[in-house]
Amino acid sequence: MKQSKTTGLIPLLFLLIPWLYLAFIWGDLPDRIPTHFGITGAPDAFGNRNEIVIAPAIMTITGILLFVLLRNIHKIDPKKKYTEATVSAMAKIATAVLLLLSAVTIFILYWTTQGKIAGFTALFCLLGLFFAYLGNLMHSVKPNYFVGFRTPWTLENEQNWRKTHQLASKVWFTGGILLTVLSFLLPIKLLLVVFFGIMLIMTLIPLVYSYRMYRSMSK
Repeated sequence: MKQSKTTGLIPLLFLLIPWLYLAFIWGDLPDRIPTHFGITGAPDAFGNRNEIVIAPAIMTITGILLFVLLRNIHKIDPKKKYTEATVSAMAKIATAVLLLLSAVTIFILYWTTQGKIAGFTALFCLLGLFFAYLGNLMHSVKPNYFVGFRTPWTLENEQNWRKTHQLASKVWFTGGILLTVLSFLLPIKLLLVVFFGIMLIMTLIPLVYSYRMYRSMSK
């Protein structure tokens, strides 16, 4: 399926934003910077300020690889179940991933300059919106080996895949919105616990539903 090369390259520009931010703060960086933060949010390891480029470099390489993969899955996936809607959904997911990686990189750079981890509310709000956006797209994704709930039961039965992802779409959208709201209401320690709890529920509900449908259809 033909994709516009120009449209495909534009989202990659999001990966430049952290580098622009790094260039902006470079002159204010001390010779020694935090390179790792402990569970309390305080730095527990330090290094030369040139090491600050490691995080954006890793994120940039990861973003490019994921973007290329998601934009070209329809060419290499053995299932070949791709429609225009699925290709479009994959492109939107790829763009959302680049935005998330760029934002997380900026958070890391900011923490380095501040010497502590801060801004958890904004970070978890961003993650919540990301999950909600994925949920909004999930129902459009057809069976494939790379994206979605790829259980033995969904991959072997297209009806199982369709119904599982219709449910997952609602669960992930609701969970993402809930996390976004709670990020403004809960203290950090409780928010961390709630975050992992919501993620577990968002994952388990579609998996259990998929298996139960498989058992029901087997009978």
